[in-house]
Amino acid sequence: MTTFWIDRGHDGPARTGHLRIGDSEIRTPSLISPLETEHGITYYGSLGHDETAAKPSFIALSRRWEQPRSLLHDENLILLPSMISGGILSASVGSILLSKQLEFLKDNSDTLNPTRAIVRIDSFTDPDSIASYLDSFGSLGVRIAAFAFDGVLAPSDYRNVILRSQLPRNWAALALGRIEPPLVAPLHYFGFDLFDIGRAFEAAAQRKRLMFLDTERITPDVAPRYCSCSACSAHPSLLGLAFDSLQDTLIQHNIGVYRMALSESVQLQQENRLRWKIESTTHSSPAMASFMRKIDRAAYSYLEEYTPNNCRHTMVLIGPESYHAPTIRRFRENIVERFSPPTHKQLVLLLPCSARKPYSSSKSHRRFIRTIESTIGSVRHRVAETILTSPLGVIPRELERVFPAAHYDIPVTGDWDSEEIEIAATALEHHMNKFGDDVVIVAHVNGGYLDIVRSAEDRIRQSIIYTSPEQPVTRRESLAALADVLLDMTEILAIDDEKRTELDDHLRAIADFQFGLGAGQLLIPDEARLGGKLYHTVTCRVNKEQVCAFVASIGSISLTLAGGQLLAPLNRYWVRFAGRELKGSSIFAVGIEDADPGVRPGDEVIVLSQDDVVVGVGRSEMSGQEMCEFEKGHAVSLRHKSEVNK
Repeated sequence: MTTFWIDRGHDGPARTGHLRIGDSEIRTPSLISPLETEHGITYYGSLGHDETAAKPSFIALSRRWEQPRSLLHDENLILLPSMISGGILSASVGSILLSKQLEFLKDNSDTLNPTRAIVRIDSFTDPDSIASYLDSFGSLGVRIAAFAFDGVLAPSDYRNVILRSQLPRNWAALALGRIEPPLVAPLHYFGFDLFDIGRAFEAAAQRKRLMFLDTERITPDVAPRYCSCSACSAHPSLLGLAFDSLQDTLIQHNIGVYRMALSESVQLQQENRLRWKIESTTHSSPAMASFMRKIDRAAYSYLEEYTPNNCRHTMVLIGPESYHAPTIRRFRENIVERFSPPTHKQLVLLLPCSARKPYSSSKSHRRFIRTIESTIGSVRHRVAETILTSPLGVIPRELERVFPAAHYDIPVTGDWDSEEIEIAATALEHHMNKFGDDVVIVAHVNGGYLDIVRSAEDRIRQSIIYTSPEQPVTRRESLAALADVLLDMTEILAIDDEKRTELDDHLRAIADFQFGLGAGQLLIPDEARLGGKLYHTVTCRVNKEQVCAFVASIGSISLTLAGGQLLAPLNRYWVRFAGRELKGSSIFAVGIEDADPGVRPGDEVIVLSQDDVVVGVGRSEMSGQEMCEFEKGHAVSLRHKSEVNK
């Protein structure tokens, strides 16, 4: 029987896991080779009607195969037979191939264990019709699908990624074909678990040495590049080698490059920096840039489901490939859907972003804050401070410490391209729709930030006052102009003094952003007592009992059992425990009966009993739907728990 499960931690669909075949186990992601190597790489072979398997882990069957029970072994995974290339057949070839494989599997069920089968999915398969076939294969115990890549990021490769996104969450995905080393990390990010390195041998036979970004052909008329790998170091003069020796050297080198590429990808995934790696490769490959942009748009819901909602590392956002990254797009959407400005805001102050995060700790924003405090300090809480930035759009001051607002870095040049301006202008338009018509906008911006406001001006109902658009906003003259405008507005709008509510406003906004609208008022009611500092930790107590704490280092709220009970009526971010008593510090997927499909890796979740009683709170390690589909794996790390009534 074949079993697949994953470890904790995602970076998009990228994951690490385990593929158990009988008594053998393969750690994923893993490389597979058509020839046996000395590096512990899983290898595969083919089997026709008169061939014998020498116990490789993967066996590709031909269509002539006829019940060779004695030729297969318990540790063999069986790649079902295929037909000729889909490009030669009609557009319905994908469905035909799936039907034929399903028929083949049923016809040979007495000699071929379906749980060891790998179904081939042709790139011409219709994504809208694949679900029923996958259900049929799944009911037989199939848990792996294979896709053939041509390696040049052509339309067929794009279709393969889209089809990969349709697989059940508890299936492993195998990438066959021409997989160059630079493609390993992107395919890992897109959710593939096994990678064919047959290209290492093909390239060696062509006198080619594979590199991370390109390929070097060894020819007598050009001196080879220096390489420090053990294979190349053993032969300083590659040009003097006989072809067989050169080929062996190149094979070892090429395999080493694949191993390094996969090792780097796994490490970056575990550090939540794999997406950054993929985006960085787009600057040396126009094909990869185009590929990424199309996938981001077409498969956003798939990528977003597995993208964590927190990260301790700074996200490096270099160029256009970051504009629609799942984390960035989700943030912009959540600002629209989950941020509701306090009703006592009478002014909206637009400010530029800063290199240092959170913004309020930067030199420029400290100057802004000093100007505001010295001018209208007693009524500062009546001003909705809003930061314009790329590619996040707009960030209310209340949310400057949440992920990813406090965890990103961009190149700052003062020049904005048209797409950046439109993204931010649209975000500003949506943001201002949350305020009444009588609210006045004070725009303390210049340069590209001014272009954003000008672009959105015709789409905004409220009046806009510009302070000093012709000079840098941190100059003494500009700050004086800001002070004058703020003072005038407090008089004109008759903004009066009242109890300051900045800390309440911040925590309620963060709770709404993290758990959805309504969470802020439930967790931080009017009678709540808050203590602490936003730059470190803020605790919230209701009736002397702590219900939650905001932790600045991770930019999110942690719940107590009491806090979970307050949020339970929202029916969001919950998992239902299938057992009767929580034990230990973890819940595994087998113990999850159901879960909110909106749960993402890293989310704060409420654990419910089968009677809908809050019995625990903790952090999710999978998406909600993964918890429901996997039978093994770490689902929730518990922080607080109580016993379930027996």
